[in-house]
Amino acid sequence: MIDVAEALRRIQMSAAAIRPRRILLEEAVGLQLQEDVISDTDSPPWHRSMMDGFAVISKDFVDSLDYKQAVTLEVVAEIAAGEMTASVLEQGQCIRIMTGAPMPPGADAVIPIERAVSGTSHAHAGEQVSLQDPHFRYGQHVSEKGSFFRAGQAVIRHGIELEPVHIGLAAEAGASHVVAIAPPCVSIITTGNELVPSSQVPAEGQIRNTNEPMLSAAVTRCGAEPIPMGIASDRPEPLRAVIAQGLAADILLLSGGVSTGDYDLVPKALGNIGVECVFHKVCLKPGKPIWFGVLHRPAASPTLVFGLPGNPVSALVCFELFVRPALEKISGKSQFLQDRDQQMARLKNSVQGSRDRPVYHPCQLELADDGLLAKVLPWGGSADLLALSLANGLLIVPKECDGFDRGEMVQVIPLISRLRHKSE
Repeated sequence: MIDVAEALRRIQMSAAAIRPRRILLEEAVGLQLQEDVISDTDSPPWHRSMMDGFAVISKDFVDSLDYKQAVTLEVVAEIAAGEMTASVLEQGQCIRIMTGAPMPPGADAVIPIERAVSGTSHAHAGEQVSLQDPHFRYGQHVSEKGSFFRAGQAVIRHGIELEPVHIGLAAEAGASHVVAIAPPCVSIITTGNELVPSSQVPAEGQIRNTNEPMLSAAVTRCGAEPIPMGIASDRPEPLRAVIAQGLAADILLLSGGVSTGDYDLVPKALGNIGVECVFHKVCLKPGKPIWFGVLHRPAASPTLVFGLPGNPVSALVCFELFVRPALEKISGKSQFLQDRDQQMARLKNSVQGSRDRPVYHPCQLELADDGLLAKVLPWGGSADLLALSLANGLLIVPKECDGFDRGEMVQVIPLISRLRHKSE
């Protein structure tokens, strides 16, 4: 039986990043870009107005007593966004223009509609408008062609985690797809003849299937895509069939059936399908029976297979310790975490250990002025989900340690990123 560090090392050696592929732009938010996005156009693609107003020739206003005198111009046309005009502007003329519309030939500035005086703001083609702009300057309220970026320019560099703003920018640059690492797909199979769906009232000897929705939620929290595959019976052939389907995913999670009982059929079923066993059993509490293996696929990244214990606390602790780091590595989000976010905290009450293996005990963490505090929670064992639901961390009691007393410093793993301050 190996320890947690060795188990993590073996998972790290087995986990390979998912191969990048072309992904529809609208589905790429949150993904890491693997190739630069190159624009196929200038932005703006032409000189365009930034205001609703009148496109003018600057010389008409340069000649107007330091821009303080109203200038009366003939409105010769109108341009809305999405329209063009062939009219070439001459001195003494202007064109009524809307925000986003292309600037007409000859025009080099825009005067906002609010600068129209003497009741002429509604002037249209064939009418006159009087404009007064004391702060007039050449080129005002005009975005020049290519002033944002040019055709052939890399507007988004590879390695960026795509946010909504990047999606908009890529669309402007003409990209309908991007090359990125897609979210990992995770198949989830729960095993056991005693399991019934959570919507069903259990009969005597039955229990609700808590692991499937719990693990699906954990996978979703990691940014991956869960594929719930239901309950598999404790019979070799049906189990083998559903496992074969689940191996099409990047990761296959099984819960239950990995210990040493007569109905613990998962390790044998996986071996018969060709999944290579990397380790079986890890020295920790809860989670000792965990199984890990790899199915090598010639045309794709390998499928990682985790056989998690059936007890829900054990399953979730193993997910946090082993599955989450594997997901982070294959999705390209971070380097593999050998020491899963471990921190030091001061103990608020005593805790007992188990000398044969390290214990990962549910605890409540809070931030104090002098650092992190940890309160050990009452815990009924690996099936006690209520205790774990009240926890925001795991306290580690090392192997061959009888426990810790109040006030001692201990190692903890936060289960949530945000901790409440003691004073809150």
